[in-house]
Amino acid sequence: MSLSVNINLAQKQKLVMTQTLREAIELLQVTSVELADRIEQELQENPVLEIKTGDGSDGSPEQSPGDNGETRESAAEDAGPDPDFAGNFEDSSDEGYEYGTGESRDPDAKQQFLEGALQQGQTLSEHLVGQLRLVTFTEEDFRIGEIIISCLDENGYFRRDLDEVAREAPVPGRDVQDYSRVLSLVQTLDPPGIAARSLQECLLIQLRERDVRDSLAEAIVEEHFDLLEKRSWRQIATRLGVSPAKVEDAAKVISGLEPLPGRSFAASSVEYVVPDVIVREEEGEFVIVVNDDWLPRLSISKTYRNLMRRKDTGSEVKTYITDKMASAQWLIRSIEQRRETLYAVTAAILEEQRTFFLDGPGHLRPLTLRQIAERIGMHESTVSRVTSNKYVQTGWGIYRLKYFFSSALKKENGQVESSRSVKEMIRKIIEDEDGSLSDQDIVGILQNRGIQIARRTVAKYRKMLRILPSSRRHSQ
Repeated sequence: MSLSVNINLAQKQKLVMTQTLREAIELLQVTSVELADRIEQELQENPVLEIKTGDGSDGSPEQSPGDNGETRESAAEDAGPDPDFAGNFEDSSDEGYEYGTGESRDPDAKQQFLEGALQQGQTLSEHLVGQLRLVTFTEEDFRIGEIIISCLDENGYFRRDLDEVAREAPVPGRDVQDYSRVLSLVQTLDPPGIAARSLQECLLIQLRERDVRDSLAEAIVEEHFDLLEKRSWRQIATRLGVSPAKVEDAAKVISGLEPLPGRSFAASSVEYVVPDVIVREEEGEFVIVVNDDWLPRLSISKTYRNLMRRKDTGSEVKTYITDKMASAQWLIRSIEQRRETLYAVTAAILEEQRTFFLDGPGHLRPLTLRQIAERIGMHESTVSRVTSNKYVQTGWGIYRLKYFFSSALKKENGQVESSRSVKEMIRKIIEDEDGSLSDQDIVGILQNRGIQIARRTVAKYRKMLRILPSSRRHSQ
């Protein structure tokens, strides 16, 4: 058998996603805060792009697009069309080279937003290391302490195997007994209960550090922790030879302890949630506002447009400016398209979920991405991207846009009920219960309301709501 090399021509068709289109799609997914960072980065990298602070000449107040018959100046006259943009990313006109609504724009809005954002405080690790310097007497112990602190999870627990940590991060001259000794030292630091290896140990550390020791509470946590979790006061009382009333009093002391000692520090690192869209009711009608007034309003620099018109400008300079103008034009168009798409999707959700906006979370209807995509004439993937990591402020609180999409459960009359609405029903049933309702009891209540649901589904929804089973919600 002989092998030969041949050259053949073949004609193929395939979809190619350009880098520009890929970036445009990514821009759909970012939040308003991330978009502000992206704009700031582009302003630093692209000299053609600038913030429009007034009319562009004398610093006078901004005018809304189209005021007094004026039209926006187009960078396309100099930079030419962007071939990667047109036709690939929803139809857009030559207008839109300035970004911003021009309506109800507060010049201090950005400053107010920045001042209102949460500032990141001291981390749990920094807080502990600062104390560690005061209680360790050798550099080796301090190093071990730093290693242990670096292994703590966000709640302040030490979940690693100490032997494994000693092997992976050895300190010369120290063995696992030294690691155990330093771990006990870290557990004496503030906040109480830090570096515990389990909830039981966390509670014991806090009880033993109290000014007034409660021996009964310690005995319950140390010897009967499994019964404590089940709230079995009578069994605990029998085993310890005390009255159930004393056990309940001790349980109240234990309930006042902090089960997550690192929680207060974890909260300081949570990112500030800015709603991307606001839906409010005005005079009986719902109004949708895309929350972007605090973002800078962008335009193409007149200086560079004029430089392009000059005859003495070199070809290399013109090529550079053309590329930067095309990039700036693409960014401004993409931001405006993102805004329009976000508005259209929110408006469609509002129409489909009007009962939610009127009556609250318990009245959510089943909804899929396909329904919204068909309503606004876009692809499901576009709807998925634009609702990703976005928040909407409503009269019932701030929700993720993804919250409004849920599966359906059938009712006896042939109608359907949103799974999220059923979860809210389960939460309300448990909150209003006057006894110990089991999952099967909840199934019966829902069936009386015409909702056919299995017990295992109720158990799954209850777990998703982080609600304990009936045996642990009430005393046995």
